[in-house]
This record gives sequence, structure tokens and C-alpha cells, in this order.
Amino acid sequence: MKKEVLTGKIVNFAANSRDNFISDEDAIYPYLAGMKIFDDPLIGFASANDELFVTEFKKEGVIHPEYMAPLEWLPGAKTVISFFLPFTAGVKKSNRNRTDEPYEPGISQRCSAEWLHARTEGQIFLDKITSYIQSILENEGFETVSPEPSGKLRMITPYISTWSERHAAYAAGLGTFGLSKGLITKKGMAGRFGSVITNAEFAADIRPYSKPFEYCIMCGACMMKCPVGAIDKAKGCALGKDNLICDPYLSGSELPPHGPNQRVRYGCGKCQCGVPCESGIPKR
Repeated sequence: MKKEVLTGKIVNFAANSRDNFISDEDAIYPYLAGMKIFDDPLIGFASANDELFVTEFKKEGVIHPEYMAPLEWLPGAKTVISFFLPFTAGVKKSNRNRTDEPYEPGISQRCSAEWLHARTEGQIFLDKITSYIQSILENEGFETVSPEPSGKLRMITPYISTWSERHAAYAAGLGTFGLSKGLITKKGMAGRFGSVITNAEFAADIRPYSKPFEYCIMCGACMMKCPVGAIDKAKGCALGKDNLICDPYLSGSELPPHGPNQRVRYGCGKCQCGVPCESGIPKR
């Protein structure tokens, strides 16, 4: 299968799948019914034997020595397909305020209702598009594995696991890291990443950068947006965000089950919205 054919199928799926739109029954507010979650995805290809996977990501302080390279997930792997699903303009705009209105009386809400949907229903769609990519390749007779939904992903230490979607995207040429630990792509950093490892061979994309933090201008906007002071640019790009401060706040934002599917929602995302890297690579 040609790379262009596969990417075309993926983009078409994202544009037309009903799972990329909020259903009437799940909508927190009636006006959110029909809201589109993601714009067209960015798709990148990396060689499974890329030195980043084989050596660099296994270094202490990059990811971890126990990080699993593509060939450890799938013997005979040839390609890692990474994709970025950027949130729509409406989702991003909704979450630029520092505080948000609660969707139920007496319940504090730490991000917009649109962002809550983008995180929860967005994850459901991310799993769907991952499965769709796998089905295309498997129908062509190839093997695939996606580490996160495979059930084999393992936490090595708090905040470090045996696979990193952001690092896979970096290897595939989709973007570089920012102060808030997100990945800055040409469509910004507000969105979600996924990946598929396969023994189908596709030409690797050329990375348009050479340094891991190349796109970050260290403006400190994300630091100013963080409601709990978890980001400090004085510590530098690599160490600027403290997950020990961020995570409790994010976990504490969990809201009661809502709707017929009784989905529990939580989120923040303030460091990704209303900042220069929200929707593109910031200008220096």
C-alpha cells in the first residue's frame, strides 16, 4: 500500500466518523450536540530501526532504559506510524479562560465543557482511529500493534512508561517538545497523539528539525496560564514542568458521572490554550 493511500484513508475517516462528533445523548449541554472534536490529523512515518527508538530514547533522562523500542513490541517491525489529532478551533477557544462555568450547580469545573468532551470522547475516537489504521494494514496481510490500547503498556516509574506517543511523534517528524512537555506540531500542541507499529514498510519522513526543543520559544505563556504553578521556565525546557504539582490538580478535577453512558470526565489543558503554540509553531 502506498503511503499516500493510507494517509488519505486516515484523513477521510477523521473527517467523516460519527465518533468524531458529540452525540445528542452525551452532550453536557444541548448546544454541544454535534460538536466536532478533531480537525484533520497530521500523520508521520518513522523507521522502526531509527536510532532514536533503538538507543536515544532508552537513555536515562530521555525516557528510560526499560523503554521498549518498536522491535520489542513487534518482532520484524519496519515502521512506526504516528498521528496527531488537533482539537478544533471551537474546542481550543472554549478553554482559553482561566476559570470556567460549572455544568452542574455546585460543582467546580476546571476546564471548559468542550475540553471535557475533547478529552473523554476524544480518547474514544482516538482508540477508534487507531483500530481503523490497524484494520487497514491487517487486511493487507501485515501485522500491527498499538502499545497503549494493546493492554501491554507498563508504567516503569510514575509518569514514565514503556512507550511514549510524544516521542514516537518526534521521531516521525511531527514536532518538538515545549516547556509544558507537550509536543509542538505545525498545527500546534492542543490535541492528542497515537501510533501504530507495523511490519509494513513505508519510507520514513525526514524530520524538519534537529533538536528536541527546537520549536519552543520559551516565552513562558504556558507558565502564566497554569492554574497551579506547575511550570517554571527558569528550570529550562527539559525540566520546566513538574508533574508532581500538575497531576494532583488534574486528578482532582474529576467530575461525577454524566449522561446515559455515565462517563466520568476530568481535565485542564490550560497550558495548551491561548498560548503561541496552541495552533502552530510559534514565531521567534
